[in-house]
Amino acid sequence: MSLKNLITIFSILVLTACGGGGGGSSAPEPIPTPAPTPAPTPAPTPAPTPAPTPAPDTDPTDMDVTVLNDGNVGDIWGGNTYLSFFDELNGYSDCTNETSGTETCESVDWEVVIDEERGEVLEVTYLSNAGHAGLVIGPSPAVNLSDYSEGSLSFDIKIIDDGASELSGGFYVKVESGSLISGELSVNGINSTGEWEFIDFPVSSLTESGELDLGSITAPMVFFPEFQTGAGLIYQIDNVRFTGIADGATPPTDPNDGGSGTPVTYNLIEFGAGNVSDTINPDSYRCAVDFGNWIYNAGVVEPAISGCDASTNIPSGNPVKLQPQYTAQEKNVPTHRWWGSIPFLGEMTIGDVNGTAHITADPIRARVSNKGARLMGLPGGYKLFGNFPRYDGPEPFAEVFDGIAIANSKHSELNAYLVDYSDGSVTVGWTADNETNIMRATFVHGSPYVYFTVFDGDPIIVTKASDGNEKGTFYEFDNNLGVWTDVAGIRNNFLITGSVGTVFSNISSNNIEMTKPDNGEAYHSFTVSYLPILDGMPSDNISNFFASKARNIVSEVDINYSVDRSSNTVSVSHNYLDSEGNSVDTIVGMHPMHWKFSDQETSEYKIRSARGIVKFAELSSFDYQIPFVGILPLMPSIPDTYDVNTLEQFIQDYMTGGEDSWINSTDTYWSGKAYGKAAEIAGIARAIGMDQEADQIIQWLKSQLSDWFTAETGGALDEVRYFVYDEEWDTLLGIEEAFGSHQRLADHHFHYGYFVRAAAEICRQDRSWCSQEQYGPMVELLIRDYAGDPGDEMFPSLRNFDPANGFSWADGKADALQGNNNESTSEAANSYGAIILYGLITNNQELVNKGIYLHASTSAAYWQYWNNIDGYKNLGADYDNFIPGYDKITTSIIWSAGADFSTWFSPAYAHILGIQGLPSNPLIFHVSQYKDYMEDYVTLGLSESSNGKPSGLSEDQWRDLWWNLWAMVDSENAIADYETMAPNYNTEAGESKAHTYHWLHTFNALGHIQTGTGDLTANHPAAVAFKKNNEINYVAYNFNNEPLVVTFSDGKTFTVPGNSFTVEN
Repeated sequence: MSLKNLITIFSILVLTACGGGGGGSSAPEPIPTPAPTPAPTPAPTPAPTPAPTPAPDTDPTDMDVTVLNDGNVGDIWGGNTYLSFFDELNGYSDCTNETSGTETCESVDWEVVIDEERGEVLEVTYLSNAGHAGLVIGPSPAVNLSDYSEGSLSFDIKIIDDGASELSGGFYVKVESGSLISGELSVNGINSTGEWEFIDFPVSSLTESGELDLGSITAPMVFFPEFQTGAGLIYQIDNVRFTGIADGATPPTDPNDGGSGTPVTYNLIEFGAGNVSDTINPDSYRCAVDFGNWIYNAGVVEPAISGCDASTNIPSGNPVKLQPQYTAQEKNVPTHRWWGSIPFLGEMTIGDVNGTAHITADPIRARVSNKGARLMGLPGGYKLFGNFPRYDGPEPFAEVFDGIAIANSKHSELNAYLVDYSDGSVTVGWTADNETNIMRATFVHGSPYVYFTVFDGDPIIVTKASDGNEKGTFYEFDNNLGVWTDVAGIRNNFLITGSVGTVFSNISSNNIEMTKPDNGEAYHSFTVSYLPILDGMPSDNISNFFASKARNIVSEVDINYSVDRSSNTVSVSHNYLDSEGNSVDTIVGMHPMHWKFSDQETSEYKIRSARGIVKFAELSSFDYQIPFVGILPLMPSIPDTYDVNTLEQFIQDYMTGGEDSWINSTDTYWSGKAYGKAAEIAGIARAIGMDQEADQIIQWLKSQLSDWFTAETGGALDEVRYFVYDEEWDTLLGIEEAFGSHQRLADHHFHYGYFVRAAAEICRQDRSWCSQEQYGPMVELLIRDYAGDPGDEMFPSLRNFDPANGFSWADGKADALQGNNNESTSEAANSYGAIILYGLITNNQELVNKGIYLHASTSAAYWQYWNNIDGYKNLGADYDNFIPGYDKITTSIIWSAGADFSTWFSPAYAHILGIQGLPSNPLIFHVSQYKDYMEDYVTLGLSESSNGKPSGLSEDQWRDLWWNLWAMVDSENAIADYETMAPNYNTEAGESKAHTYHWLHTFNALGHIQTGTGDLTANHPAAVAFKKNNEINYVAYNFNNEPLVVTFSDGKTFTVPGNSFTVEN
């Protein structure tokens, strides 16, 4: 074993053992004992150390950074807690106990002694039987030494006894910046004179390898004699320091305090008056201790970290950055898809229970593995388990069990990568040794087909069993072979169609071989078709039907939208294309939101899957239309509908609490909620003439958002409240992280949507703040991250929104057994409605149209997939999207392969249903558009309340949100219950008493929303209608200076003055 390997082992162990900034330690993890005769260390290149001179007793100056002086480690490195030794005879572990001050090293001893010339110095003694051992300072919280790049690591040393080897190999030094090291470098010129000698080791030699990061030094000195030459050695060392600071610079005073420099090397990317960093400040890193040490605020990294100081939440060790498993470099890295685990993880390892990820093309479900692909039909295993309908397949970590697997005759260990993707498809590639292309497969959402290409070896169709009760064949015709499986009650029928001349052999076995036809092609191409039948043997008719289009290969699905601004109706088209961009005549499984809103003719073949009935159609494209409910910047303030004094007092109470009370977080989610709340209050205050209060709130919002929108303070990179652009993952990361927004890229639309909503209110009241010269580009940057355009140079298209499914996914990593998931559709709608608001204010019609599409699709999916509105209306079995036997009218979490009546944080019904109603604002009108349903929804949500009303809910079960939801369909009863408690109740984190009071009484005046179902539409996005006592109340807001003419589909027309509301009936 080389010296480098030995020291690396030690470094890893110290990173594991040391605590955070407080310097605590835990028992080190066991390290395997090295081989008894390690390989000798290669002769290093001598560093250009000048000949030593007698060392004067010169203490470090104020411009130096002390490492070790008078026997003590410098405070900036954490003090003596961070002095230790590694020792071969102790298994290369840290043989010190910093807490008790004891040590158990078998090779070396040390103590602070009094030298006649120097006073206190550190003396190190190697025992006569010493193994390889050395002094270590650190690893400690990182210190920025960038300003010493032209300086030296200087120290004084005196050899008391040169030992049995007479110091034949000399000394080595190493410096670390986390996992990056200088290399082990020979220190020339140390002699056995018995006198103090001065060593001046150039920092340039430490950085020559290009690995060391001077901006983040964690171990300023690792010092040791050459391997196996230390026995009997005794030396004293003093005045270890970094010297030679750059002209005009000041030394760091604390870990990651850069003096005149900065804590870490970074660049700023400018956007208007704002900017983002390209690097996370290591001072931002935080951690938690919970059955392990977990890091956050560190980007897209592995969650585990070697150490964490629970008292300070400061980690020790270095985060392990994840790299995208992605080869399509001409496109930005996508996340949040039904195949989202592929760019994060690549292949799953057979038998590894931690590799749970499945991708869901629905009706096909697959597990991409290190041997190929396991294919299952989702419908066969889709079952009801209490309130959690889901795919229930046995042995999910095996190569195959239910269904079939595609393996390779020549390669049994493969790596998988994302090769290409489109709006509705994904192509996975497998390689051997990360180099040789072995196989590719294209999965298409809704399609019965998976298209395979094999470049090396032959494909093998693997099943759990040979022919018998669990497996058999059908439709053996020309280049087709049907394979059925029936395992653990899960029936699958797959049809494999090869190129003309394909030969199938050993078809009765559980390893069916496919031989490539002699057609001159250098690869083997075939298609696997899922046949939508669960009972009995597939007929020749169904086999013929799906085989007829099996070799019409779809390479991508292009999904486009358009908005008819006369009604704001959205049209969505799905176009199936080959590798040249030409239309492909294929068979497509249309999901409920597709066929219910389309006039596309479908075939007789259909099957129930996770979203409902999938109907199959022969086509090359289809389109469908969905309505838009409309949005408003806030609810209008209608005279004589509320008590002015009460509303003013609620606003005054908010103001009296002071700005410090308006926010209690520095992460992107809870900060965003605070800003959304403030924006609503600012709008109401302005509307009722409380201009001073509105001005103060808007000024506070400007201050808060401009802080987030600039990454530096005083010339140094911020620690909190800033954004970082990660060019590897093509994403924007807010510091601090919340709910996996870094590690999983989770919830960006939720978090950043609150920011955009707050920015829109600032700009509604001060349009200049959103100009291109001020903070408009930063607001648009947030939008680009969670809802970017195709071809954006920095971000993938529509990160969170999945065009194929028509709704958003919350999780970027999507590594769960049931695939991806999304919970709060209302927070998604808030983020997309905020885009509309911002677009209307800035007159960016492309943003307005995009926001309308995303909002309308989110609304439609909410009613189809979360609420099963057609099943509620008893429109027939095909229209019922919920699995038979499910007894709730709604669900809360949609999974790729199922749904769950629950939340991530609570089993309470008030939370399970309430999560779809926050934030309470005019961007979520859609949640109440079916009145009868909404009344039953409220009843269910309040069924665990002591009195069946919001007042009977437990604390922190969102009474105010439930009053608001109830008021959307029954304002009088909502107000009556509200008045039994007001104002003595606790608010939900994103809600205020002023807003709740205003909301309840405004809905009491206007009635129930009438737009959104398509029966009544308007020609402006900020135009909606309500119904009260059989009278329609029309509301519109004009964001421009010029008058606006608004027209509704029932013929109602009126003019809205500039920058104001109009309410008519």
